[in-house]
Amino acid sequence: MDQIPAAMDRHLDVIQCHTDGGVLLGASSLTGRYWLGSLWFYQNPNNAPDVEKCTAGVQLEAGLTDARWIDNTKVIVGLDTGGIEIWELIENYHTFVHVHSSLEHDNIISSVHLSCDNKRAVSCGYDKCIKVWDVETLSSVHSFRGHYDIVECVRCHPLEPSMFLSCSQDNRILLWDTRKPRPASVVGMFPIERKFLPSIVDSSPLENSPRSLAWQPQSKNMFAVGSSTGQIVFKDTRTSIGTPLSFTPHTRDVYKLEFCSNRPQLLASVSEDCTTVVTSLDTQKQVYRDCSHKDYVRGVSWMNDLQLYTCGWDSQVKLNNVVHLLSHKNDSAENSVQMDVNGGSDDNSNAKQSTQEVKCNGNGVTIETGATDTKLDTT
Repeated sequence: MDQIPAAMDRHLDVIQCHTDGGVLLGASSLTGRYWLGSLWFYQNPNNAPDVEKCTAGVQLEAGLTDARWIDNTKVIVGLDTGGIEIWELIENYHTFVHVHSSLEHDNIISSVHLSCDNKRAVSCGYDKCIKVWDVETLSSVHSFRGHYDIVECVRCHPLEPSMFLSCSQDNRILLWDTRKPRPASVVGMFPIERKFLPSIVDSSPLENSPRSLAWQPQSKNMFAVGSSTGQIVFKDTRTSIGTPLSFTPHTRDVYKLEFCSNRPQLLASVSEDCTTVVTSLDTQKQVYRDCSHKDYVRGVSWMNDLQLYTCGWDSQVKLNNVVHLLSHKNDSAENSVQMDVNGGSDDNSNAKQSTQEVKCNGNGVTIETGATDTKLDTT
């Protein structure tokens, strides 16, 4: 086992399920005056996050902000220094080996994502810059400055390797296509003279700054966006087509969104209000809510069909067995949250009531805990 970090009190920011059933954890911990990141792999997810039972672990030289599987053995990592690294698991998943690194962002990386063919990676950060990387060499092939504030999230198109979405604190959502030549100097410095503008996706009925994005699997145009105040909007990139769905399952930042690949009508969301929610876009109702985390929930990943793993700043990894709960058809529907079509004001009193069962201040301190951790609605 390679270079196991000694820190036990870790902020878990990333969880990514492996195709063979294991899980990858990305964490940061305060060591002296510095935040240091670490990667952990568990072939048996039930052992996470126990340090002594991990299959492989390695300490990074900076704080970790995001990580994604490239393939069965390689992982791409974003760091708070602005660096990008690739690590590989060798010796039957028991050792992390450094493969590539690059430092081109001028500030914290907020998000990394892989193209659908796994040949390109996209990163964004606090420097307002978006970069596209060749995964094989980890050399940057494009650099874009289409946003005017911190870029919060990038998500690659599920079918087109040259396309991706980005959202920013400038309140805009941009749709990019790298087949169009847009040099960073032109995009950033001469907005009036740009010949190849990124498409600006209408963010309505989103009421506040976008925080997170997710493409619906196998869809050319449908995506979800989460806001800084707990709202989620599901809509078409073609703004003149379709009617958006709007719902507010959270009361604070929607940190990450993740569709179930086998059931793309199910959308999982995690938030800084310490809750995990699964919403059915078919029935337009909330079908699952978990309030057992005691601090910010930062990572979410589906495994197989309906097993949902989450992790958070409470140093906990939780298995949300959604398939088991969905089988209980007689559970009451009183906790469901109906979505609002056309983006009007939805009645989210049930969501707020449920979220109040666990209140946290974002520092690992639980202020109040209710008796019920999980809520379910099936119709």
